Amino acid sequence: MSFAATVGMSMMPTAAETVAMELGQTQGRLSDLHAQNAVSVQPIQGDLGFGFAVPAQEPDDQFVPSAPLDVVPSGFTVIPWQTLGLTSPVGKASVEVQTVVTDALNPAFKGKYVLLGGRAPDTSDEALGSPGLMERFALKIGEKITTSAGTFTIAGTLRTTIQGDGESVLFLTQEQIPAPLLAGASAITPYLVGQDPLTWADAQEFNTKGVMVTSRNLLLEPPSKAELGSNAPYMAEDWRNSTLVSFILMGSLIGVLALMEVGLLAGAAFAVGARKQQRDLALLAASGAESSMVRATVTASGLWLGLAGGIVGAVAGSIAAVVTVLVMQTKGGAEFPGLHLMWLPTLGLMFLGVIAGVVAAMIPARAVAKQATLAALKSGRTAESPSKWTTRIGLTLLVLSAVAMAASGVVAFLVRGQEFAYVWVPLTSGLVIAGAVVLIIALICLTGRIVDLLTARTSWLPIPLRLAARDSARNKGRTVPAVAAVLAAATLSGALMVGTASAMQASSDSHMWQYNLHQTGIALEYQDDTGEGSGSQTASPNASKIVSVDPAPVTAVLKDMLGSGTSTDILSGSPSAQECWRGFDKGLSADTAKTAAPCVSWALAEPVENRCELAVDLQPKDVNDWRCQGSMSNTNYGFGIPPIAVGGEKELSALLGRQPSSAALQTLADGGIVVTNRVYLQQDNTANLITFDPTAGVTSEDTGVSPLNGRYMREELNAISSMSLPGIVEAPEKRLSFYGFVSPETAVKLGMPVKERLLLVTALTQPSQAETDKIRSALTPYLGSQSGGIYFEGGPPGNVATILWLIVIGGALITLSAAGITAGLALADGRNDHATLASIGADTGLRKALAGSQTLMTAMLGTVLGLFAGAVPVIVVLSLQRGFPIVLPWLQIGALMLLVPLFGAAAAWMFTKGKLPMTRRQTLA
Repeated sequence: MSFAATVGMSMMPTAAETVAMELGQTQGRLSDLHAQNAVSVQPIQGDLGFGFAVPAQEPDDQFVPSAPLDVVPSGFTVIPWQTLGLTSPVGKASVEVQTVVTDALNPAFKGKYVLLGGRAPDTSDEALGSPGLMERFALKIGEKITTSAGTFTIAGTLRTTIQGDGESVLFLTQEQIPAPLLAGASAITPYLVGQDPLTWADAQEFNTKGVMVTSRNLLLEPPSKAELGSNAPYMAEDWRNSTLVSFILMGSLIGVLALMEVGLLAGAAFAVGARKQQRDLALLAASGAESSMVRATVTASGLWLGLAGGIVGAVAGSIAAVVTVLVMQTKGGAEFPGLHLMWLPTLGLMFLGVIAGVVAAMIPARAVAKQATLAALKSGRTAESPSKWTTRIGLTLLVLSAVAMAASGVVAFLVRGQEFAYVWVPLTSGLVIAGAVVLIIALICLTGRIVDLLTARTSWLPIPLRLAARDSARNKGRTVPAVAAVLAAATLSGALMVGTASAMQASSDSHMWQYNLHQTGIALEYQDDTGEGSGSQTASPNASKIVSVDPAPVTAVLKDMLGSGTSTDILSGSPSAQECWRGFDKGLSADTAKTAAPCVSWALAEPVENRCELAVDLQPKDVNDWRCQGSMSNTNYGFGIPPIAVGGEKELSALLGRQPSSAALQTLADGGIVVTNRVYLQQDNTANLITFDPTAGVTSEDTGVSPLNGRYMREELNAISSMSLPGIVEAPEKRLSFYGFVSPETAVKLGMPVKERLLLVTALTQPSQAETDKIRSALTPYLGSQSGGIYFEGGPPGNVATILWLIVIGGALITLSAAGITAGLALADGRNDHATLASIGADTGLRKALAGSQTLMTAMLGTVLGLFAGAVPVIVVLSLQRGFPIVLPWLQIGALMLLVPLFGAAAAWMFTKGKLPMTRRQTLA
């Protein structure tokens, strides 16, 4: 915990560190406020804050914002700063080079930029590069890099403290950039150098002109509520405070579980130690010591051991944290802006160790002090009598937990789909969290009773398991805390496994498939605005070039680089809606664009009865409704596949990801259409094919907004023409974005303008990033700027299994450590019993088998209860979110529940000594 405190806080920059990394030694920087009127007020943190401080006002048509450079106050010197995307040749391809255009080594930027090696540039053909740039292009100081702005010799390496060394950045000045290229750079951000601070009054003056200031003074000394006036309630909260609260909450949760486990195990250890001291403590009581003195004798060990453990843990954790932060800083990572030793929390953790030790020793001390002196002096020991109240409390808490979680579900169900349902989230979440905590406590209270039930009938078990069961039932003061400790560890593991598996499944379900797995698409015609395209070119009405791609050489290159097993298919089809928007891409007015490039697109009409019904939150009323699923459902249309694809069996197979059915092939041959989603199929098994103008009704104010933005969000299409075709549903393996598939003969009969539009490439395996880069470079002569857009479909993140197994490993380590400690305590506590068994001829292997049996029982019982306690609240929380999948990773759960206890039992058997050293008294017993 001390390690986490220092490392976590070292990741959060102080206000002074933020100022140095963002502003250097300047007084601040100016940027566009993006305001629509003169009454908008910026956040205190400027462009580092969140949103506007004042609620949205009505736009002012007369308001004209000023450029930041035009409002620089007198008394300040400006250092211009802007970014630019240059290109650099790599093989046959050109890659983008992020470029910062400014005087980076200006003394005013001290703290923002750090010169790591080399020197400042002396001439106009020298530049600075970040360590990431040097690594990316395999450069050394003194070597040259060629860019679209010229060739430059790297004079030194420069670190951007806010980004770290991993980013690839080239640093140039304005004088080094040709004017045509500089015109395409980002807007100039003026950094202000001067003596006077930029106050809140200055910020308000800038805001009236539509400019925002990020001020050193405001970051270091935020204005008071009196200065903010009526704007104070609307000011965005400092992100550092909210992040700190998140860290504290997360740390508290893990810390409480850790302390619970340690305290329970320590309590069991103190209980065993107290029994070892039973005769000594009884003699102390017999000699006249009061019960408080006996309690203090046992509690003192908890005090000193807690103090020693707290000091050692806090010091070791702090040292490890300091080493970690310093090592990461030397490697240029931006994660740690400073080393923040948390002295006060560390002292608090030391004190917490003392409290944990004392509390863990208090219950055994109280039990020993209550024993009668004469009973304590007796040899032998009777079984502990269970308390009925503990079981009753456990059952009551179990009912309260169920009620809390059920109430959360009822509230969520009643407000489901309402406009302001999010207002009830704190209540529903609070009820689930409270129910989860109460559930854990209830299970701990019921553990003793569960142990009794499990060990009531054990005569049929082998001798080691029977002895372990009876020992557990007889010594609940040791067994219950140990099982509870494993329960605490397994609770966190169970919650993480179910939550992670469900979240990853949700990510997989929402993944927008461009193509099938390992496929990519290359447009056979594209709009080139750079003038660098190759192939046949025809002039478009908006003066850009339409480049036609010859698929033959592209296919040859792909098969040469990916292997002969790579297949390619040319997909023909109808015009897509994107082709109708090329005029808008060139910044023309809507009327001019539609006149210059008239076109219609083709689609399938959706019958009214098949439309997905939406709730107020724009989500399906019934998430399991078939009308709300499948291809073209809630996904942005258009990744290059023609909306109505045209071809034969081979092309259809490539799109479906499998061999089409004989019925689908027969439908194609009969002049019908293969539909990707049955929502487009009429009741009479026909599909209504329509044409429409996607730009109809669009004005110059809303250009760029496509009407095809997902089936849920799409408005009614105004059909220009309509025709009916017999149809059959053949859903692709993945939710690809196209309506259907027809044969070339059917397309001719329909009068559909069919062109070769996409080269669909199917690789045998997923190419690596390096292989993809080589493919892009090799295809540049044929595809021009389009080569940079080649991405093979890799599907959703596939590392869920790795994450789950890491959780299992973490839970296993904690479970095995707790179970191992329990086995060790049981062996120590039962030393006399083992000596008695040995004296009557018991096999030496019995002690080893007994250790394994005790570990098996403790680990399995605690793990089962913990997985239940962790999984149930997560399942309840996920069930409150409509449409969110709930996944139980049974393989990982089974491994933690069965294999880990078995492994622990085997380890206990292996490392436990079979022979027991005897004492004279024991051998005579």
